[in-house]
Amino acid sequence: MKLLIFFYLVIANISNNGKASLESFSPNDNVLFTDTTKSSDKSCHRPCKFNVKPRQCYFSFDVGPVIDDERPALAINGLTPGPSLHVCLHDIIIVQVRNRIPDQDLSIHWNGLEQRGTPYMDGVPMITQCSIAYGSTYKYSFRASKPGTFFYHADSVSQQSDGVYGSLIVDQPQPLEPHSSLYDYDRSKEHTLIFGARFPELISGSLDTFGDVKPNGVLINGKDSAKLFVIPSYSYRLRFINAIAVECPLVVGISEHLVTVVATDGKPVQPIITEAVKLYPGERMDVVVRADRHRSGYWLQVKGEGVCAQLSARAMFIYSGFNYTSLIDYQPNSKFNIEDSSTVKGQDLLSYKQVPPFKNVRSVYLGIDKNMIEFKETDNDFRYVSDVVPKKPFFPAALSLQNGVVQINGKNFLFPDVPYLLKPREVRSELVCEVGNEKMHRDPQCLQLLTANVNEVLELILVNEGAGSNDTYTFHMHGYAMQVLATWQSPAGLPLSRTEFEKLDKEGLIDRNLQNPPVKNSVMVPNKGFTIVRINPEYGGSWMFECRSCALSSLPVAILISVPQPIPKIVVDSLPTCASYRPADVLLN
Repeated sequence: MKLLIFFYLVIANISNNGKASLESFSPNDNVLFTDTTKSSDKSCHRPCKFNVKPRQCYFSFDVGPVIDDERPALAINGLTPGPSLHVCLHDIIIVQVRNRIPDQDLSIHWNGLEQRGTPYMDGVPMITQCSIAYGSTYKYSFRASKPGTFFYHADSVSQQSDGVYGSLIVDQPQPLEPHSSLYDYDRSKEHTLIFGARFPELISGSLDTFGDVKPNGVLINGKDSAKLFVIPSYSYRLRFINAIAVECPLVVGISEHLVTVVATDGKPVQPIITEAVKLYPGERMDVVVRADRHRSGYWLQVKGEGVCAQLSARAMFIYSGFNYTSLIDYQPNSKFNIEDSSTVKGQDLLSYKQVPPFKNVRSVYLGIDKNMIEFKETDNDFRYVSDVVPKKPFFPAALSLQNGVVQINGKNFLFPDVPYLLKPREVRSELVCEVGNEKMHRDPQCLQLLTANVNEVLELILVNEGAGSNDTYTFHMHGYAMQVLATWQSPAGLPLSRTEFEKLDKEGLIDRNLQNPPVKNSVMVPNKGFTIVRINPEYGGSWMFECRSCALSSLPVAILISVPQPIPKIVVDSLPTCASYRPADVLLN
């Protein structure tokens, strides 16, 4: 009889778990303010289970200068990259950030996390928050609402390039992983590779060489090399993160091994087997590799492109029982010549599930190109823009120091003087220009604003017109995921104008993948080509859509997508206010 009761309880438990859904475990909103940690073990890196309340995961970041490998760098708690954050789905992440960088402001962006309900935690200065002034602190608090591979970094491209970045992994119960049958082990702590760049000098401390300094090395987890240990005949999930802020695509492959791509930018995809993968700045890719070769040691190789051309890095892929010291003297194939057709890119993938169709779609054209701004030397204006000076066209001094600047619809982005999300009515109207009507604004910079309503589907048509450059640009979307419908490049290498694009579209020559497009938050726009994405703004907020990789060699290249979201006064009043002191380099930028 006891045995019968035992089996009944087991079957009942399995049945209940089988009916489980993510929504059924979603905590109440007051979890943001209530400690739900019951265990004496305060670690948030743990096996994620069903029917267990989420935890509050506390982290403390001290960001400041250090000497790393005999060169100056910026570090978090003395580390670059910073601490790896590992949490479970629905955990509350609380990070207290203290800025110890002299004479510089700071903010931290949580790349790939939606910030649904907490748009003021997105980490964009003067858009979602006031910058963290030197010597002050800011407490971020938000829910890990989606599982996947993410990372965090300084919103400043120069500070990120100097070392302010780190991995952020959100796990979920193993039965909910769509591709868990493809691998035996998911050791995210040991098998997450975050790729960075080494620069010959401290970028954030240099004004004279702004935009001219290029990386001189590629790093794996902050080092020139790394080690991955595996057991023969078992399969492993590896997580790759391109945390390089400049335009530095990376090709990654393991000698004599194939990999199966299972996710991109934290979203599952239909599995595809390949020799190597290509990651553009900000992209993440999860792959599965099976240790089915001869028991030995192999090289995981990383090859840079773009501004990282001729740069490479490597990691040891070591089978257990193999004496890897014999690999030290063995140089891998330095050529690493994998055909581009054999390399899988995130935009080539197909989403794991079919996406719902959208009936009403609003199309927005964004023409991207490097332009020369024609103005007289006397037009250079070195003053601070304020209400007390005459209203005349403003030409930032940086325009005279560049061989053209990258722009969207002929304009560069201008950050407001107060956080737009928190105090939109205090933003001066003459600084704002509506996306699509930028020509009405007389200055080369303006706050390019695209206003939309909740659930108003936007189709962003990103055309790299290519008349002024031969560059490829990578764009990152804050807050929302993007469906990547199409990517195309002119086979003849000819510039592409808006008129020519609209002709192609009208003639039905553009094939949009409307059934299973990959869902991403970082996309590449090829030189003399286009990428088409769709966004469904299901919740409110003020979200940047930006070319971060353009920032070191251009004025800001971005638009602000604003979906009205009233922020309660009690929240606005509880957030740190903007400091009155602003360093000169911040003001001039």
